[in-house]
Amino acid sequence: MSPSEILCEINGLPFVHPVFNSTKLLTLVAIARKNIEGGELPLTTYLQPAFATTLYNRHIEGAPAFPPHQALGNAEQIMLAEAKSNLKALLPEWTKLLDLPVNIYKLLTQQISLTNPVLPQQMFLGEAAFSSMTDLEELLVHELSHIWSSLMAEIYDFQLKDSSNDYILPSGTGGKNPRGVLLACLFAVSAMNYHRRLLASGSVRARPERLDYLHQYFLKSLATLQASTELSEIGKLITSRLDAFSSDLTTDTAQG
Repeated sequence: MSPSEILCEINGLPFVHPVFNSTKLLTLVAIARKNIEGGELPLTTYLQPAFATTLYNRHIEGAPAFPPHQALGNAEQIMLAEAKSNLKALLPEWTKLLDLPVNIYKLLTQQISLTNPVLPQQMFLGEAAFSSMTDLEELLVHELSHIWSSLMAEIYDFQLKDSSNDYILPSGTGGKNPRGVLLACLFAVSAMNYHRRLLASGSVRARPERLDYLHQYFLKSLATLQASTELSEIGKLITSRLDAFSSDLTTDTAQG
């Protein structure tokens, strides 16, 4: 299938479009991993985090090692389960996205959270991630957005071969490639959708100032993508979908 056919098959983007077909994407990813591995295992096997990471280590040159980490403590596991439950209640259309098999560890560095496209379905949460329930919920959405988007990139990469690493995120973080900017833009939309729903629910935990920040982050990263000449065909198509999302936001604001 072509990139445009893939996007039509999966009905858009994870955490962006409510009708996104997660089951279809997982089937396509499992088949792609099966073709790399060359075996005849059940497709569900190829969707397990440990299997996927081992496959990448075997076939991807320069695959990174895990960062310093340890198992989550009991209190952290309980808080994480509550955060997932809250998200499913707030955004039931995200239930399948939240149920993706993912290994989650405690990160032993100063970073708040971490995922990596070449450590598939592995998530690392730092001490600060557990500072409040709202922070944890947003970070789960943030990192799961990266993981789901990276699954799409396993089929077609978002950037051209040998793309530069001189892009800068709206946060000021440099050394990024076009794929990294696109992943950041997608996370911003995902987190915006979470905070918009939280605000609409009337929750005392709503953070309108955070929503404003994410909106500006999204617009700036989108502008960076639109100025880039290093996006692949699917990268350009996804950017176009995000531009349409931006227009919808403007319309919503005007109507509000």
